[in-house]
Amino acid sequence: MLNAYSKDKEVVTLLNLSREEIEQLKGSMYYCPVCNQPVRIKNGKVKLPHFSHYNNSDCSIYSEGETIEHLALKEVFAKWCEKESIPYELEKYLPALNQRPDLLIGNIALEIQCSSLSTQRLVERTQRYQKHGFIPIWICGKKLFSNHLVLSELVKNLCYFSDSLGFYLWTADWEMKELTLHFHIEEDWKKRVYSSTKVWSFYDGFLSEIFKFPNKSKIYIKRKFKIGELVQGYYIELNRKLYRRDEKIRIVQTELYNNRFHLLQLPNWFYYPGLHIFCCRGSDLLLKVRVWRWVQFFDQNVFEQSELIQVLKTELEKSIALLYELPNIPFETIQAYCLNQLLMYLIDCKHLIRVKTGWKIEAGSSDQKIDDVKEWLKRIENKCLITATPFKNVIR
Repeated sequence: MLNAYSKDKEVVTLLNLSREEIEQLKGSMYYCPVCNQPVRIKNGKVKLPHFSHYNNSDCSIYSEGETIEHLALKEVFAKWCEKESIPYELEKYLPALNQRPDLLIGNIALEIQCSSLSTQRLVERTQRYQKHGFIPIWICGKKLFSNHLVLSELVKNLCYFSDSLGFYLWTADWEMKELTLHFHIEEDWKKRVYSSTKVWSFYDGFLSEIFKFPNKSKIYIKRKFKIGELVQGYYIELNRKLYRRDEKIRIVQTELYNNRFHLLQLPNWFYYPGLHIFCCRGSDLLLKVRVWRWVQFFDQNVFEQSELIQVLKTELEKSIALLYELPNIPFETIQAYCLNQLLMYLIDCKHLIRVKTGWKIEAGSSDQKIDDVKEWLKRIENKCLITATPFKNVIR
C-alpha cells in the first residue's frame, strides 16, 4: 500500500516522494488504515516504495503482498488524476463495505486486479460497491491477461457490456504504458477469443472521458466468420472428446441422453454457427437442449412476438445456473443478449419462421443421423456469418 496512518492518525503517502525523502520517514511508526496494526516502509530497489505489514499480520484487506505491477499501476492512475486535477482518494478504506478500492474517484471505485481472485470474492466485492452506490471499474493487469487467445473464468467475470460495443474488458500494461479497451468480444466453440481494441497511452487523453467511452462510442464493427470451418471443427472435436471419454463431454452427453439425444446426431441448430454463447459456463449445448425441448413441445404453434420473447425469457431464468455470474452486467442485459443469440440461430436454421400472425415454430425431424450432419456440413462449407456491434434485435 502507498498510504498509512501516523501515530497522530494523519495520512502519510509515499506517492510523489523521492527515495531519499522516503528513507527519512523510516524512523517513525506507521499503522494500517484498515486494521490499525503497525506497518513498515519498504524502500528496496525492485518494487516501488510502499508500506507493508509484518509477517504475523492478520489484516482482512492487505492479507497478501502487492506485486510490482499493482503498485506501479496504482501510481499511474493516481498521477493521471493529478495531471487532470481530478479529485481522488488513494486506497480509501470504506468501513461500511470493509473494502478499499485502489482509487476512489467520486463514486467510481477503481480496482486494479493483477493477481488471482475467486469468483465468489469478485462477485461479493462488486455487489457491495453497487449496493452502496459506487460504480466499480475493474482493470485487468498484464499477468491475468497474458494469453490473449482465451479468457480465464476470473477475466471473463471482469467483463462489462454496452449496447454500442458489446462485451468489453479494461486492461493495463505497466511495461508498455498503455490502457486498453477490448470490445466486441466473442468466442468460438474452442473458447478462442476475438476482439477489437482501442488503446490509450498513459496520461494521453482525459481519464474521465476514457471511462465513458464504452457507453458513448459510435464505433461500428463487423466481423466475418467462415461457418463451415467453425462448425466442422466443432463437430470433429465433439467426436474426438466423446471417443476419449472426456469428463466434461460425458456430462453433456448424459444430459442429452436423458432427453433422448446423441451428441453426434443432434439437430443442426445445436452445432450452428460454431460460436460459443459468451455468457454460458462450459458448453452452451446444455442451454440449447433446454430451449430445444420448448421448440419440440410447441412444434407448429404460432406465437405473437411479445409472447415468444416472454416464454424464452422464462426458459433462460430457469437456466441461470448455466451462466457465468458476470457481476458487472445486470442479469436483464445477459438475458437479452442470450435471447438475441438463440433467436438468431433458430431463425437462421429455419426453426422460427415469420408468418402473418407472428412466428411459427418448426422443429422438423429429430431423427438425425451422422450422415445427415455430414451432408449439412458440406452444404454450409462456404457459408459465412457476419457478427457486428452494436448488436441489433433480430425480432422486430
